Order: sequence, then structure tokens, then C-alpha cells
Amino acid sequence: MARPTDPVSEIAVAAAAKGKGLTIEEVTKTETDSGVEARSVSSKIRTVEDLLRHIGADMERFEVAQSEGTTWEGLTADKDTGKPIIAQLHRVYVKLRPKKGPGVAEAVAAMIEGAKKDLRRPASKRPVIRRKTGPLQLINVADVHIGKYAWHEGTGHGDYSIEIAVQRLNDATERLIEAGARHRPSEIIVAYLGDLFHCDNPSLMTTGGTPLAGSTDGRLQKMIEEGSNALLSVTHRAADVAKTKTIVVDGNHDTTLTFAYQRIMAERFRKDKRVECLVAYTSRQYSSFGRNLLGFAHGHKAKRKLPQLMALERPREWASCPYREWHTGHLHNQSAEWSRPIETIDGVLVRIAPSLSTPDDYHAVNGWVGQREAMESFIYSPDGGLEAMYVAGPAIGGIQ
Repeated sequence: MARPTDPVSEIAVAAAAKGKGLTIEEVTKTETDSGVEARSVSSKIRTVEDLLRHIGADMERFEVAQSEGTTWEGLTADKDTGKPIIAQLHRVYVKLRPKKGPGVAEAVAAMIEGAKKDLRRPASKRPVIRRKTGPLQLINVADVHIGKYAWHEGTGHGDYSIEIAVQRLNDATERLIEAGARHRPSEIIVAYLGDLFHCDNPSLMTTGGTPLAGSTDGRLQKMIEEGSNALLSVTHRAADVAKTKTIVVDGNHDTTLTFAYQRIMAERFRKDKRVECLVAYTSRQYSSFGRNLLGFAHGHKAKRKLPQLMALERPREWASCPYREWHTGHLHNQSAEWSRPIETIDGVLVRIAPSLSTPDDYHAVNGWVGQREAMESFIYSPDGGLEAMYVAGPAIGGIQ
């Protein structure tokens, strides 16, 4: 049975028969608006990488969309004698397309790298307040939804925007810090419980892809800039009172930006001995204080399993801390499943934090209105248990 021949091999045979010293080295390159295509038939260019180097492909601008390579034995002519010789030949094809622009994660990472000089500010000149005794103050920052937009004429409820969110957060923080300072806490935890930002990408969608263009302020850069500054100010203010620990869990609206904010915060307080930033990427996190074990989650996953998960994930603290609580957000105190903002499940107290935000069109149409617009803080005794609780918000004249 005759062996199939390749057109290039036939050319080589003919050249060899005529005594021509032919070397098979053929490369073509075509550039279009959609990318670059290159082909080669060669004894030297053997791989896609060889071909990319040969054509000088700019791999900062392009990425490989398609490639193919084959190898076979063919006849060519010896350049000195002209006699036919067997040579190994390679056919390589590659198609390049322009690289896509960076996503939110890459853009924010670049922002962090570029801003480190500003974020790594000199350590505060304020003295580190270290009290060996005293209670714990917990400040929950939950569901602020910075970047959310609501118009009272369309919802029947209050307006909401980046400016309003920042103002509400600043005001509530100041009230809660002042109230907690009267207890002379030995430690403060600032727990960021997710949905800090309303959307998670330039297309104004949640992490899961739910479109929010109709209820979003629309300025992603301003949302990140002013939102991060306002959120950081909560920790700055707490650190003026006592040693402060920060905990961050992601929400269902802003998983990418929440973790990006965590990195921004870690850079900001890197040299500040008053602040310990817990950098972790799990959706459930924990902290113990005296005989208290506290769990933190956004609340949109594993809702009724939280007590069992606490026992499984923190068995040592579970055994030594008889006072156990979960702090969650997500539901804004309104839920058919959890009809109360406080519930005891399997002996563990589960709290649902309120939101400072007003209902947007989606919530108003579905009747999810009437929740308290507020922020909460808790005072825990090292011997275990809640000593005091404070609530601050725009509809509250003072502190409760």
C-alpha cells in the first residue's frame, strides 16, 4: 500500500530530483482587526512557542485563541550534493486574539498595588490603649449597600445614594463608639458582615449576575473610593478608643469587592499597632473573648446549620465558651423563614443585623419594607454574656 504523500514532500522530491538545494522554511502572518493568524511549514519552527517568537508576537496584547501542530517525515535536498534526504518537517498554526480587559478583581488588585504608598500611612501618633480588664465592644457593619440608589417618589420610602450611605455610616459609627467608650472596653471588634457594596462589577451586577442597573448609583469608581474611605473610618474611630480587631465576610452582592476591601484595609493598618486585621477568605469566621464565642457570616448560606458548624469548626472554643452567638446580615431583619431578628437555634443565639439602607424599587414592589434602618453594637462581659446593646440610625434621635 502506497504511503500518502504531503504536498510539501512532493515539492521537496521534485526539487531534489532537479538537484536544487531547497530548504522548506515557509512562514505567513496575517493581521486583522480581530487578531493575528500565523502559519509555518519548517524544519526549524517546531512548536507554537517557536512560531510566536519568530513572528515577534506581543503576548502582552494578545492571547492564544487556537493552535495546532503536526509533524511528518518528508524528502528534501542536500544543499551541497543535491541528493534527496529524509527530513522531519513541522506544520504549526496559531490564532491570536486581543486580551480582554481586566475584571474587577484585577482592577482592584492593581489599585491596591498602585496605592500602597498612600495606604501604608505612618502609624498613628495616638497611644495604644491597652486595658487588661474590661468588656468587649462589637460593632456590626452589615448590608450598607454603598452604591445603591433609591428615589422616594418611586418607592414611597426614603432616598438613598452613595452620599447618603456614607453619611449614615459615619453618623451611626460616631454614636456607637461614644456609647461603647463609656464601658471602657479592653477590645473592640469591627465586623463587616457583607453586602458593603451594592454591586460587584462594571456591568452593575451582583456577584451571581443579577442586574442592578435600575437600583445602582452608577458610579463604580466613586462607590469603591468613597465607600472604602467610609468603611475604613469605622476602624480608625474604634482604634482611638481601644485595641481593635477587624473581621470581614463576603456577601451575596459583593464577594469580589468585599475581599478587595479586606486587602485595602490590611494595607492601611499594616503599621498601626492598635489594629489587628484578620485576613481570611472563608465565608464563616469566629472570635472568642473570655467565655464568649462569636461567629460571623453574611447569612445567605447554611442558615440553619450555623450552630452545628460552629461546634464542628471551633470545637476547642465551643467547649470552653458557654456563651455562643452568631451575627449575620443579609435579611435586613425581614424574612419569612426567620420571622424574628433574634432566634435561638440548638442553644445558640443567632442575630440578624439591620441595614442602614432604604428599600429600593425591587424591595418596595415586593413589599419588603418596614425594617429598621440602623446599625448595632454589643457589649460583652469577659465572664460571658451580653451586658448592653446599642442601636443607632437616621430615624433614631439619640442612642438606644
